[in-house]
Amino acid sequence: MNCKEAFMSDAPFYTIDEMDLAFDRLKSITHKTPYPTAEERQQCLTDLQISLLNYELPLLKALQKDFGCRAHEESRLIELVPLIGEIKHAKRHLSKWMRPSRRSVHISSFPAAAKVVYQPKGVVGVISPWNYPVLLCLGPLVGAIAAGNRVMLKVSEFCPETNKVLRDILHESLGEDWVELVEGEVDIADKFSQIAFDHLLFTGSTSVGRIVMRNAAKNLTPVTLELGGKSPLLVASSADLNDTAKKLIFGKVLNAGQTCVAPDYVLCHQDQKQALIDKMKHELAVYYPDGILSPDYTSLANNRQMSRLKAYLEEATAANIEIENLMADRAVEQEGKLAFHILHQPGDKLAVMQDEIFGPLLPILTYSDIEEAFDYIQQRPRPLAMYLFTQKKEDQKRCEENIASGSLVINQTLIQVAQPNLPFGGVGASGMGSYHAEEGFRTFSHGKSVLRQRGFNIVGLLRPPYKRGIHQLIEKYWPFF
Repeated sequence: MNCKEAFMSDAPFYTIDEMDLAFDRLKSITHKTPYPTAEERQQCLTDLQISLLNYELPLLKALQKDFGCRAHEESRLIELVPLIGEIKHAKRHLSKWMRPSRRSVHISSFPAAAKVVYQPKGVVGVISPWNYPVLLCLGPLVGAIAAGNRVMLKVSEFCPETNKVLRDILHESLGEDWVELVEGEVDIADKFSQIAFDHLLFTGSTSVGRIVMRNAAKNLTPVTLELGGKSPLLVASSADLNDTAKKLIFGKVLNAGQTCVAPDYVLCHQDQKQALIDKMKHELAVYYPDGILSPDYTSLANNRQMSRLKAYLEEATAANIEIENLMADRAVEQEGKLAFHILHQPGDKLAVMQDEIFGPLLPILTYSDIEEAFDYIQQRPRPLAMYLFTQKKEDQKRCEENIASGSLVINQTLIQVAQPNLPFGGVGASGMGSYHAEEGFRTFSHGKSVLRQRGFNIVGLLRPPYKRGIHQLIEKYWPFF
């Protein structure tokens, strides 16, 4: 069978038995062809790239249907542009990534040669979320295919129209020899994470990530977890507030804030706060002149997300927290959209300061000395991203060396995700492991050490009895070997 064969099942939702059969089929193919050639992998990546471009318009229309309102330009920018960039980068560097890594050999093993060979792990499972249903589904697929694996994809049931197009894309480009796309609800997702994959990557909430890791542990399946968390944006007193406001609004309101690396809260100097808010309000009016009715302002994915975000506002209101709608028309909610609100100094015990917000709400906290801000961030769970706006190198150095985060972005927001040559991943509560770039290839590969002995070897002299001269020599000089 070649990589253009049709999928086993056209049914949009899988049963547990069908999912097990799909895994067994991919496992069998892996046993027969455990090490696909560089040419085969390159061809699959090329076919995927061509199919994505061929299906661009259907994909953009499907995303619009699933979200209710999401501009084609925004979907292209945040889903397709970084994805195509990642495919091109993998194709360009694949031969180098696959090349065995030569290693030195200890003197006691002479003469011998050593290397590390990067072997496909086998069948990889990927669980993708609803907020970026194309990028966060196919992005891990790129790294897994580049590493020579077969892949099962569990996509979100909240994006049915997008899933239909993804199925067509994968059918056309890869087929059943390489990938299986699985749809289903909570029971299927739970069972999926219990399959004995050779590696499992999950993108989603920290609470569900714990369940996935527990399920994977039953089979000792290695996991990569991309979990998000509360990514801070720190505005130093030296920051350019005009520039900060533009980039803050772009990073927070893109996809209606439904982005795992969106700024989750702001820390700014108490003397900057009002000026920053005024500039944010100006930028919102420029970006979205008709407020939430602007066609470029994205809807929330579903009613469940709307209810969750409104509950944050209701709790904050009950706690007498000042809340301010910064949108031009002042409408709060309409057509599945929620206005961008800031929350002034919400207490740490509020849900909006405990949970990842994942929407157009932005708490703003103030400090009198930047050391307070650094301490505040360091005392909290490690975030997926840290954003710093400053003109001082000492602030940058402090963040680089002392703030643990999945990534650090200085004087910009979000763009780290679209860099095909940078790894992407969290640390601590925001995840473990990484993918993208060469690190993604390594994540989905097993670095197998290979040692080849040649001819007579010193080890032969080291056998018992130990009273021979060679051991007396080692006893005297071993620290220098």
